[in-house]
Amino acid sequence: MAKHSDIMKQVFAHMAGMVVVDHQSRIVFVEETYAASRGFDSQQVIGRYVKDIIPTSKLPVVVETGKPILGDVFFYEGKTVICNRYPLIKAGIIIGAMSYQVFEGVDKLFESIRELQDQLDYYKEKVKKYAGIRYSLADTIGSSPAAVEIRTAILKAASSNATVLVQGETGTGKELVAHALHQESRRSPYSFVKLNCAAIPQELIESELFGYDEGAFTGARRAGKKGKFELADKGTLFLDEVSQLSMAAQAKLLRVLQEKEIERIGGTGPILVNVRIIAATNDNLEDMVKLGTFRADLYYRLNVIPIKVAPLRERRSDIPLLVKKFTEKYGEQAGLEIVSVDFDAMALLMEYEWPGNIRELEHAVERAINLCSSNILQPVHFEWLLPKIRNKVKPATGRSIQDAKAASEKEVILNALQATQGNKKKAAELLGIARPLLYQKMNRLGILS
Repeated sequence: MAKHSDIMKQVFAHMAGMVVVDHQSRIVFVEETYAASRGFDSQQVIGRYVKDIIPTSKLPVVVETGKPILGDVFFYEGKTVICNRYPLIKAGIIIGAMSYQVFEGVDKLFESIRELQDQLDYYKEKVKKYAGIRYSLADTIGSSPAAVEIRTAILKAASSNATVLVQGETGTGKELVAHALHQESRRSPYSFVKLNCAAIPQELIESELFGYDEGAFTGARRAGKKGKFELADKGTLFLDEVSQLSMAAQAKLLRVLQEKEIERIGGTGPILVNVRIIAATNDNLEDMVKLGTFRADLYYRLNVIPIKVAPLRERRSDIPLLVKKFTEKYGEQAGLEIVSVDFDAMALLMEYEWPGNIRELEHAVERAINLCSSNILQPVHFEWLLPKIRNKVKPATGRSIQDAKAASEKEVILNALQATQGNKKKAAELLGIARPLLYQKMNRLGILS
């Protein structure tokens, strides 16, 4: 009849990498194959302190703390190994510890997991594309207080389900804010649906918003049509240029916000909808309310969470970073490896008022790249802006043209340093000059390094 010790040895032998120690962390048992792979005899090390034989062993930690270490991943001889370690307890007293390998050589498994993650990320991006999402929080470029404030407002609003009203001048990025807000919210797995209220004839707005049933009017589709509210169910509906809605459409939108239900044109009953509204406008809705062209009750319903988007002239320090983004985007499209903007051209861009805001800046960079025959954008590539530039170099009382130019140059450098959080190497790259030249200009202009 087999001895108990022989049976236990057979059991241990089938547990890969098994190591057992006593309460002093001295080796009691080592599985033979594992011992051989480590270059020692499994019998000769009995009684030796485990870390003298296996320096990386964590069994003394288990003995000392009495807590197991599970699923520990480590690398040995080019292989990835997963190991479990347990304390051995008798009558409440720790008498030792044991460890064994759960998996060995799991590199292929990890590689497969990484491939699956890459595929998952790819399909997530595809879903976002088909769900109408084009921008994310990362697209809110800038380090100015205004840019930071926008990102903070987006994250705060994303944690809520309340209606959001985004207000700002044309071209400031109101749609970008809406996309980012949806993506950061709990509704991100569902659709992001957009309706430009200014682009749809007023007589068609209701059918666009609420849809229609078969036979609702001449020319209606045989199967009817879902409106934007139904398409955005569980997701987000972005109403751009909401100020352009007719008073009749405003009344029906208000009812949906209050009742959480819509009724198709020609329909026979209400349809419940679960939609978050993000509205945007470049008009002052408060003034429109006073003039009677926008419903006060709808304004209050929309303005639960207000987000103001600052014009570009109030966040000039973000211009270098925005220019860098646009040169990368359109330079790649034009087949250029790296497109930079020289110092004088950047100074020109910093001088302009940008009434069209970020959208105008983007189009200016795209136009300049298509005019440029090299990889460096110079003032000549933005010459159409020259007549529109603010006249900062005219001498004021007691101030020379040279002083005005120096002040303008100083502002450009300070904005670049702010945009790069004081990183002079990156600031020089943004300004299209060598770092030593940046230091020279900083010293000449009295900018502390």
